[in-house]
Amino acid sequence: MNLHLKISLLFSFVALLAHSQSEVIELDCKGKKIPVRINLPEAYTASKSYPVLIGPGLDNGNLEMGCRYFGVNPKQAQWILVESSIHREDRIAVSALLDHLDSYYRTTETFILGFSANSVDAFHIASIYNDRIDGVIGMPGNPDIRSIKEHADQQILMIVGERDTHWKQRAERAKVVLDQQGCQSELVIVPGGGHILDELAGEALFSILDKKLKLKRD
Repeated sequence: MNLHLKISLLFSFVALLAHSQSEVIELDCKGKKIPVRINLPEAYTASKSYPVLIGPGLDNGNLEMGCRYFGVNPKQAQWILVESSIHREDRIAVSALLDHLDSYYRTTETFILGFSANSVDAFHIASIYNDRIDGVIGMPGNPDIRSIKEHADQQILMIVGERDTHWKQRAERAKVVLDQQGCQSELVIVPGGGHILDELAGEALFSILDKKLKLKRD
């Protein structure tokens, strides 16, 4: 137990959900129970390594409340999808989650994804754990210009609607700075899209993510 951090990081397997390659763990962070759902590829095998995407979901600890873009039963891709409210929790909880993933799964790159306001948290988390998180995806979202250097070795993907003027301009400015700093970045502008980008829910979004989170084989 790390007394300096004053936090109890206790993981316990709570349930193995039937009819899917999903499991729920419970993270005890400073006495608060944080459920985390880990969705595995349909053909998952412990002998292979997989990319990981940490996304929002399970609002207020509700296991039925999946991310609106993933749905309650997200498509099983060739990467591990993690759903939780981790974006809004104490940042030390992120370290505990990453420790768990490192301990129980063979992983390659780890990405964190944020939607709208959650994207601000995603970029902040990625800047703190830049030695453990390989990439960050904002939909819409972009890094704080003042902290660009903290994303130097990370892959940045910004997705924004064409009609979402404020976020689009922010993303375009961020892209210029990222390019000037030699950072790996990509900006996807959805034609005719607004802020919510419902048109990317489900298969459309997974198609973009599949290209970004390429499966690495041993």
